[in-house]
Amino acid sequence: MNVSSITIVGGGTSGWLTAAYLYKNQPDIKITVVDKEIGTPIGVGEATLLSFKPFMEECGFKIEDWFVPLDAGYKSGILFSNWREKDDDIWHPFYKGNRKLFNGVNTWDSWSCNQNLDFKKYSLSCYDLSIEHNALDANAIDNYGFHVDCGKLVVFLQEYLKDKINIIRSDVMKVNYKDNDTIDSLTLKNEELVCSDLYIDCTGFKNVLRKPAQRIDLSDRLFVNTAIACPVPYQDRESEFKPYAECEAVDHGWIWKIGVASRIGSGMVFNRNITDIDEAKDYFVDHWNNRIKKENIRVIHWDPFYNEDQWAGNVVTIGLSSGFIEPLESTGIGLITYGIGQLNSAIYERRFSDIDRVNFNLQMKILFEDCVDFVSMHYANNNRSSKFWDWVKEKFQPSTRMMHFISELNTPNITVPNAGKYNYMFGGSNWSLMLIQLGYTLANRLLPIPDEVAGELLVKSYIEHEKNRHIWSRPHSKEVDRISELTKL
Repeated sequence: MNVSSITIVGGGTSGWLTAAYLYKNQPDIKITVVDKEIGTPIGVGEATLLSFKPFMEECGFKIEDWFVPLDAGYKSGILFSNWREKDDDIWHPFYKGNRKLFNGVNTWDSWSCNQNLDFKKYSLSCYDLSIEHNALDANAIDNYGFHVDCGKLVVFLQEYLKDKINIIRSDVMKVNYKDNDTIDSLTLKNEELVCSDLYIDCTGFKNVLRKPAQRIDLSDRLFVNTAIACPVPYQDRESEFKPYAECEAVDHGWIWKIGVASRIGSGMVFNRNITDIDEAKDYFVDHWNNRIKKENIRVIHWDPFYNEDQWAGNVVTIGLSSGFIEPLESTGIGLITYGIGQLNSAIYERRFSDIDRVNFNLQMKILFEDCVDFVSMHYANNNRSSKFWDWVKEKFQPSTRMMHFISELNTPNITVPNAGKYNYMFGGSNWSLMLIQLGYTLANRLLPIPDEVAGELLVKSYIEHEKNRHIWSRPHSKEVDRISELTKL
């Protein structure tokens, strides 16, 4: 089928990112966005993955175009504080830092034979710098993600696109189908009739354009289905504006803390079948020592799922309409940008076939399954005790992929899994560092040098690369403020 026109319905993060990307990469296709007169965006977090900056570049934006307008801060990784039990933290950095120490012997293999050393400090990057010094290594900026205000991201994209594409402020009142999977036209509230070759559903959980999809229910593999969220004002911005996301385990689930330039984005994720929403709000307000008001807290419900047929006929689902796992590990925006890129590749020659649809759905299923397995694994081997965490321990079942990596951790004659294989969002390095910190056994690797020599090299590498990294780095808040001042010149 030829594609000369595309209509995107829905104007949240997914809708406007889709519009910006296709406008830049499909200049010969007419782009229309149908957005509500008054938007009702859903956001459960404002942290991005490493793919965000390259994606924005492919939209035609340099970092200096959007960093300040999006109220951005930097993200070196995620600190899962008090995760398995009180004072037991897990560090998941973007830049893994698994350096070669000697004749192919790397950091993690060396640590396997020297497990008396702190894994976070001696085998992972930016732990001291981020957690102890709250600083940013400007020399390694390509290894950072970002925290952004998604509301301001939408405004930024709307302003950029207002004179470049067709924008209709109205609601879809009727979807006129040719058959079960093919849309002929859309009847809008303003009585306009919109016809396109391809339609993209970015309407969130409402799935306005899709007849019943082939939904994969994930509730048997995941544990949370509700979030409450509220912005938190800074009291001490220099110390609270952190260059990493924090996910703190609490009795009811976990609380995220994501610093942008002007405030902290925060929310609590839990299971509404276990914790009453009003009880959750009270707990959240108390957690923040009454820095937020109960009446300002938003509630977001979902049931974890993804559509197996994310592209059917001439309708593609992107964003929450295609599926949602949960806020952990910031997979939401990552899945959006990946889906947009896959769609652009499929219609690169301004046409698509049944094979393109099948391939798109397969690629998205692989990615969703990857994210589900990785997110679920975070809840494994937990020692916390509360109604929620006791239920998690009773319910948890390791995935086949998780068992594969556990097996590899226990195999002495291979290197600790580190490579990113195939088309996954989370590769061997992500799995290894999380499973090690979750308390799973890592067998001593068979090293070509004595274990104590490997330990000495590990300590030397830590001193050279990590212990003193803060000396040439800058406090996070001061670096963001410096960038902000430069943009005013």
